[in-house]
Amino acid sequence: MPTSALNPAPEVNMATPQHPAFGGSALRQRRSSHSSHSSHSSHSSHSSHSSYAARHPDRVPPKAASPNRAFLAVIGVLALVLLQTFAGLWLFVKGFLLTRHELLGANNCTRPADSAWTLPAPPTAFDDATLLKWAEMLDPQTGLGECRLKPTHSKAVVIVIDALRYDFIAPPPAAGSVSERVDLAWKPNPHYHSVLTLPAQLTAQHGSPVQAKRPGSAGFLAHFVADPPTTTLQRLKGLTAGTLPTFFEAGANFGSAGTGVGRVHEDTWIAQLRASILAQRGADARAGLVFAGDDTWATVLPGLFDNDTMWTYDSFNVEDLDTVDRGVESRLLPFLQPQHPDRKAGVHDHWRLLVGHTLGVDHVGHRFGASHEKMATKLGEMQRFLQNVTDAMDDDTLLVVLGDHGMDEHGDHGGDGELEVGAGIWMYAKSGFGHTARGGKMDAAEYISTPELEALLPSRIAFSPLPSPPYGGHRSIPQIDLVPTLSLLLGVGVPYSNLGSVVPELFAHPDTLLRALRITATQMRTYLAAYATQSPDLTAFRPELDTRWLAAVRIGLGLLVLVLGLASAWVLRSGARAGLIGRLDADADAADGDATVERASSGAEELGRVVYAAVRTPALVGAATGAAVAVATQLVPAGVTSLTLLDGLLAGSAVGSQLGLLLSASSANLRRSIRSQESDSAAVPTTIRVLDAAGWIVLLLHAGSFASNSLLIFEDRFVLLASAVLFLLRGAFAVGAASTQRQQVRLGLMAVVALLLVRAASMPRVCREEQAASCTSTFFAGTAALNSPYVMVGSYAAAYALPRVVAWFLAQSRSYVGVAPMFFTWALRPALMLGAGYWVLDWAVALNAVQASGEAARVEWVKGWVAVVALGLPGVAVVFWVFAPLCLEIRREAAEAEGEKTKVTILGYSNSLGSSYVLLVGAVFAVLFLVTQPAGQLALAAVLVAALAAMELGDAERDRVVLHRQRTETPAGAVHLCAGEVASLALLGYMGLFGSGHQATLASIQWRVAFLTSPTLSYPLSPLLVALNSFGAVSLLPPLLVVLSVVWNATPLPRGSGRKMPTPSVMLHALLTLALYNALLLTASAALAGTLFSRHLMLFKVWTPRFMLAATVALLAQAAAIAAALAGWHTANKVNTIFGTEFA
Repeated sequence: MPTSALNPAPEVNMATPQHPAFGGSALRQRRSSHSSHSSHSSHSSHSSHSSYAARHPDRVPPKAASPNRAFLAVIGVLALVLLQTFAGLWLFVKGFLLTRHELLGANNCTRPADSAWTLPAPPTAFDDATLLKWAEMLDPQTGLGECRLKPTHSKAVVIVIDALRYDFIAPPPAAGSVSERVDLAWKPNPHYHSVLTLPAQLTAQHGSPVQAKRPGSAGFLAHFVADPPTTTLQRLKGLTAGTLPTFFEAGANFGSAGTGVGRVHEDTWIAQLRASILAQRGADARAGLVFAGDDTWATVLPGLFDNDTMWTYDSFNVEDLDTVDRGVESRLLPFLQPQHPDRKAGVHDHWRLLVGHTLGVDHVGHRFGASHEKMATKLGEMQRFLQNVTDAMDDDTLLVVLGDHGMDEHGDHGGDGELEVGAGIWMYAKSGFGHTARGGKMDAAEYISTPELEALLPSRIAFSPLPSPPYGGHRSIPQIDLVPTLSLLLGVGVPYSNLGSVVPELFAHPDTLLRALRITATQMRTYLAAYATQSPDLTAFRPELDTRWLAAVRIGLGLLVLVLGLASAWVLRSGARAGLIGRLDADADAADGDATVERASSGAEELGRVVYAAVRTPALVGAATGAAVAVATQLVPAGVTSLTLLDGLLAGSAVGSQLGLLLSASSANLRRSIRSQESDSAAVPTTIRVLDAAGWIVLLLHAGSFASNSLLIFEDRFVLLASAVLFLLRGAFAVGAASTQRQQVRLGLMAVVALLLVRAASMPRVCREEQAASCTSTFFAGTAALNSPYVMVGSYAAAYALPRVVAWFLAQSRSYVGVAPMFFTWALRPALMLGAGYWVLDWAVALNAVQASGEAARVEWVKGWVAVVALGLPGVAVVFWVFAPLCLEIRREAAEAEGEKTKVTILGYSNSLGSSYVLLVGAVFAVLFLVTQPAGQLALAAVLVAALAAMELGDAERDRVVLHRQRTETPAGAVHLCAGEVASLALLGYMGLFGSGHQATLASIQWRVAFLTSPTLSYPLSPLLVALNSFGAVSLLPPLLVVLSVVWNATPLPRGSGRKMPTPSVMLHALLTLALYNALLLTASAALAGTLFSRHLMLFKVWTPRFMLAATVALLAQAAAIAAALAGWHTANKVNTIFGTEFA
């Protein structure tokens, strides 16, 4: 706000030397004066000043006390809250999110296939004991059972087309087969419908296996349903081992390539095939297993393919559409085509398995979206490749073409949306799969289907991208069913850990199908029996109580720690405001002479001492108790997972510290808190109390909305409404309380600007699947995942204008001086413009004209270096900020009359804390600007300017409190940020989250930003870039903005004033309010997901992702709060050094 009586610019009545921290000025060239009448420059570090202080100690104020202890207490309290939150999450997650135990067993059955095998003689009685004894005879290891079938094919070619969605290969509707109603509602997409037609053509030409009356060519085309999370690494586990993934495993996908994370230790059908081949050829022979494509396979299945016939390619470079696909084609075709020019004797002979994993379709989706002309081009390439494969394969070869997952219209995947799980599969053999004895009288799926099974795993699932009719009845199979099916068709054992069944259409004869089902069921029973001895998951059947109690204990402990954490944070927040009673140093004039007395803390330093004394012993006792309980749980029945030592330590120490703090805060502290609230009511205007209540009401409504499925999926609209309401209230109260017309206009303008910018920030939007027709995605240009050139122009303009807008806000307090102009001109603006320019180059490199010119590689190189420089500039800016002086400037005015002294004004003094801190916020913002796509960049720019407008409103609100206290003669004290102001900043963070193209879904993760600086995956930079893109706006910005609001226009108290600034306490109070906001959202999502909705059908689709977002935000935001407080500490040290300001 402009300089006023509440924050005046100091004037010095004579020429004084300028401290180096004042920045560039002509005065820096002057010689030092030996004395000064100004307290603002009396701390100059010149020897003449030191000698003067030695001669006249009564005239020179003592050296200012360091603020280190006060801010160290702030950091300690914030770290305590972070540790307690982590402990609660650790315990809750281990009881809530599913985990899976890997069993390292393998199917070691060596019994050869026997075409004449028959069942053992049936039992003569049918009691349970007799039936179980007879069933043991079907065990292939100890009884007379079989473990494999005679192979239908000796060789197999498996082509994985990454992200091959079912409708990409589904046959087009026959002419006249679609009703007039469907014709009007559905139109084929020219970019991916009826492009890859070979699977449908050959299947229609030769028929499916169940339709065959005699051996011959046959194909099977189906909707291939993946299990979420739909990430490549997890899908490859399911496609090779037949296991089901968990949410925990989704995080391994990023760490897969070259890290060893995500390796499959369980049995797979490829391992079974290799063991079978080497058993015949010898352990030192080549198995003839060949691979080319996605390098994830090298991590998932190391050592299974022959080393000299395994070619891997980088899987994460989404900018490269062709290298992997061309590599797969050039490496595999020589094995199939005898006349291929690259074929070499001894290398391309005697193979048994060819696996190719192409990535072009997936990369086109990530880069451009599904509805783009490059998708048609890529599917056309796959059509030609598959045509070459089918033309070259012989009668003894089985071809399997499949997608590991699907993609949505923007090319994203990872969640459980219909388009993400809807992959396609096509199996084809020129010699067919045998003949049927059913004569087509009954559908094969009906042989193994029951009403109960259809309810769980329907054999036909509608797929919305295709018209229904006629596609309402297409065949759907789970992906894990491929594992036993392919194993038995190739004549090898079913993998030990498999949970899939067989595809009945591929075992056309009823007798063969029955034998296949029996082999699979025997294997599954063996695995489940072994799994029940290692994991509590299955022992619910013997009995359920022994399995569920520990999960309930973990969930209960986790929720207890989270709830106690809320109470602890509230107590700490109250302590930052009114103090906590503890044993502290006595006043110098204490009558009884005791060194310590029971009294309320004053300032952050004493608060930290009280908190430490309250939690130290209870935390140690709790940790010891928790460790003892963990040891005791080792005595629980076998098969039930016990509490680990880490569980016990975390739970005990967290609960102990929380209870110790709560108990110490009871009684006297509680009464003091009530009295403090009563005194605050008198010391705070009614409008501020209303804003404080409005902030808590918004928080409660935000957390309460998680109890409704409908409200939760439209959280982005709630955030917009809540932000608008708060800014409307704040603006109305500010205008109503303004003392002058100029202030009314100015504050009203700030509120209107904030309202308009909040609305603008909500315009870029990515819709989640559940929002359906109620939402229109505006983040990208149309349905493709392309950035609009118009938006990029706007983003570039915003990058240029934003530093000037921030400078305008600084100019209101005459703080745009010193190093600030240089910082904005040579650091912030170039970094922002490079961030916007990167996405322009990213858009340009994909243009057909650039591709045709041959300059695409050069543009890619330039784009990468632009990103490197755009990241490097903020890094250099932060280093500069650490050592830079304050944003100050001294101006001299000549004496107006002879005999008068020169008047010197220090510009920027009233906002010296805020003007310095905003430089750091700008540097962090520049990084977030780069990693956000253009529409999101506009949203972030709107959020930042709205936050600065909120600073001005907040400053006016605190001025109102000061004036109210002066009018009512209320004792002066620290003026804290009200809950409404903190809630506004927290909601702006969520506006940035949703406006940057995200939702609380896995599918909205923008993986492409991992390659901003390099076309290949790099650690740890790539995961860090994705994390910044996904969580930076909601985790990093709010803590920084809260601290900025605390120090904005907080005029330093000069040395000798006899008072200390309560900045550390105010900062702690505000950051704890923000922590309470995030913690309550976390606790609400955890409690609802872990208790009320733990059996809800939408648990893992809606509530679990929201809980994961809340957990990530709570941890990252609290860590960012510590970093923000450290930066505030550093800024306070600068002010302490220059002006002698003391902090408490």
